[in-house]
Amino acid sequence: MPSLPNAKLRRLAAATLTLALFTMTQCVCQNRQGDNGTSDKNTSATTKPTADNANGSGAVDLPKIIDASSLEPAEKALLGEILAEQFDPCGSPKSLMDALKQSAPCDRAFAFAKKLVQWIGVDGLSKRQAVQKYLTELARTSTKAEFSYEGSPAFGDPASKIQIVKFTDFQCPYCKISSQPVKDLAKKYNAVLYLKHMPLSHHQHATEAAKMATAAHQQGKFWDVYKAFFANQEALDSKLLRELVVKAGLDMVRFDKDLASPAIAALLKRDRDEADAAEVDGTPTIYVNGFKVEFDNLEDKLKELQR
Repeated sequence: MPSLPNAKLRRLAAATLTLALFTMTQCVCQNRQGDNGTSDKNTSATTKPTADNANGSGAVDLPKIIDASSLEPAEKALLGEILAEQFDPCGSPKSLMDALKQSAPCDRAFAFAKKLVQWIGVDGLSKRQAVQKYLTELARTSTKAEFSYEGSPAFGDPASKIQIVKFTDFQCPYCKISSQPVKDLAKKYNAVLYLKHMPLSHHQHATEAAKMATAAHQQGKFWDVYKAFFANQEALDSKLLRELVVKAGLDMVRFDKDLASPAIAALLKRDRDEADAAEVDGTPTIYVNGFKVEFDNLEDKLKELQR
């Protein structure tokens, strides 16, 4: 059997890694069935760009800051076209290509260039699909959401200049996967993590769990029940939720009083209203200083803010 060229091996390894990351970190529990968006399965290209559909396969003068070594000539040509046609995401009156050729391009331009390399070289998107995704991401990351933190569970120093907001659902498996890593990243980068509740309607005990966790927060026990609820996610029901609260050492008389209070309902309603205003449609959804960030990009964003 003939050996694969090094470039092909690199591409295969990259594709495998990307698939693993997607499976672990980019999935969300959707807020509703049949949402209006089109899934990647329906929009991804089925074939790699060729010299014909990339409008030429000649050498392309790509910015040196971009690592395009994994791309084939036709893919580099496609990347060059997009960079030349799209504007600098940092707001300068230049093309993205010209912005990246500056001596010190902004971090946002560099981050988008890396995404384009992945979308073209790993995901195999066509020009139309890559541009559509670029514009969608540009709009998404340009809109700042506003949140109220009063009464929300916080992990880390509230005085931190970096605020992470995570919308979660205790019965969402992807929320469980990311539950500890987000806390670890907040600690590593001296950020403060605020937890917001977004229980999804098709998760039978998610609203009940959110109410109980919020009531536990009144006694300073939120993170204890947070850990316990996720650890027992597959078996959660009303009986087990209460057992876990008791095991966390709460004053149950006070807990029951708090659980029935209008203040708890008001906090959960506020989180839901904020989610609706930000057009959050699934969990987990993460924001850093008001801007939506995918979980797999969270550490890069936190690094950027520490510069």
